[in-house]
Amino acid sequence: TQGKLSMGWRCGTDDVPAMIMANLIFGGTSNAKLFLNVREKMSLCYYASSSYARSKGIMTVSSGIETKDFQKAHDEILHQLELVKQGQWEDWEFQGALATMCSLTSLSDSQGALENYCLGQTAIGAEDTPEDLMAALHQVTPERIRKAAQSCQLDTVFFLKGKEAATC
Repeated sequence: TQGKLSMGWRCGTDDVPAMIMANLIFGGTSNAKLFLNVREKMSLCYYASSSYARSKGIMTVSSGIETKDFQKAHDEILHQLELVKQGQWEDWEFQGALATMCSLTSLSDSQGALENYCLGQTAIGAEDTPEDLMAALHQVTPERIRKAAQSCQLDTVFFLKGKEAATC
């Protein structure tokens, strides 16, 4: 009865810091809209989270749901993104997303973590240090987040479900 619902959006923004923040408010943390609303309040998902792939300009959602709840979960995930597009979030959601990224400043404490960050930056042709990115995130405004989220267009919906009458 369980299934996996994956959704993908093409993001047409070049404002990477704003898109990072939009993703974090939408589903990138355990304080995000997907987790708190779709999973906790509505009990439509076992898990639900989003990620933003800067190098590809895409945002994806991964969720585990009951097969019977496909349409409700699908629609509610879209609704939560619409709330971000409209700027309907609380200040604590914004501050929580920003606090999540504070870990960037501690990357230099781990040689491996710093290497991974730098390799990722090199792979996409970026030269931002962790400190540069953190400073850029602190400059993001709610209007920039809304514009970045509004650039996201649903591209792919994939639903993997099992056989209802499966036997071992």
